[in-house]
Amino acid sequence: MMSPAEFVSQVKRELQRVTWPSQKETVVMTVAVLVLTACMMFYFLASDAIICWALAKVLGI
Repeated sequence: MMSPAEFVSQVKRELQRVTWPSQKETVVMTVAVLVLTACMMFYFLASDAIICWALAKVLGI
Protein backbone atom coordinates (compact mmCIF):
# COMPACT_ATOMS: atom_id res chain seq x y z
CA MET A 1 0.00 0.00 0.00
CA MET A 2 1.41 3.37 -0.95
CA SER A 3 1.34 6.43 1.23
CA PRO A 4 -0.89 9.41 0.33
CA ALA A 5 2.22 11.56 -0.34
CA GLU A 6 3.57 8.97 -2.78
CA PHE A 7 0.18 8.76 -4.50
CA VAL A 8 0.03 12.55 -4.95
CA SER A 9 3.58 12.51 -6.28
CA GLN A 10 2.67 9.87 -8.85
CA VAL A 11 -0.44 11.76 -9.90
CA LYS A 12 1.57 14.97 -10.45
CA ARG A 13 4.14 13.06 -12.47
CA GLU A 14 1.43 11.44 -14.61
CA LEU A 15 -0.31 14.78 -15.25
CA GLN A 16 2.96 16.20 -16.58
CA ARG A 17 3.03 13.43 -19.18
CA VAL A 18 -0.48 14.17 -20.47
CA THR A 19 -0.70 15.83 -23.87
CA TRP A 20 -3.45 18.41 -23.51
CA PRO A 21 -5.37 19.53 -26.63
CA SER A 22 -4.91 23.05 -27.94
CA GLN A 23 -7.73 25.58 -27.77
CA LYS A 24 -8.39 25.15 -31.50
CA GLU A 25 -8.63 21.35 -31.15
CA THR A 26 -11.00 21.75 -28.21
CA VAL A 27 -13.28 24.12 -30.14
CA VAL A 28 -13.31 21.88 -33.23
CA MET A 29 -14.14 18.79 -31.19
CA THR A 30 -16.86 20.63 -29.25
CA VAL A 31 -18.50 21.82 -32.47
CA ALA A 32 -18.27 18.29 -33.91
CA VAL A 33 -20.00 16.85 -30.84
CA LEU A 34 -22.75 19.48 -30.99
CA VAL A 35 -23.35 18.90 -34.72
CA LEU A 36 -23.45 15.12 -34.28
CA THR A 37 -25.83 15.48 -31.33
CA ALA A 38 -28.14 17.71 -33.40
CA CYS A 39 -28.09 15.23 -36.29
CA MET A 40 -28.95 12.37 -33.95
CA MET A 41 -31.72 14.43 -32.38
CA PHE A 42 -33.35 15.10 -35.78
CA TYR A 43 -32.91 11.45 -36.81
CA PHE A 44 -34.64 10.16 -33.68
CA LEU A 45 -37.34 12.84 -33.93
CA ALA A 46 -38.11 11.81 -37.51
CA SER A 47 -37.96 8.09 -36.65
CA ASP A 48 -40.36 8.58 -33.75
CA ALA A 49 -42.77 10.58 -35.89
CA ILE A 50 -42.76 7.93 -38.63
CA ILE A 51 -43.24 5.07 -36.17
CA CYS A 52 -46.10 6.91 -34.43
CA TRP A 53 -47.75 7.63 -37.79
CA ALA A 54 -47.37 3.98 -38.91
CA LEU A 55 -48.76 2.62 -35.65
CA ALA A 56 -51.71 5.01 -35.84
CA LYS A 57 -52.47 3.74 -39.36
CA VAL A 58 -52.12 0.07 -38.39
CA LEU A 59 -54.15 0.37 -35.20
CA GLY A 60 -56.73 2.69 -36.76
CA ILE A 61 -56.34 5.39 -34.15
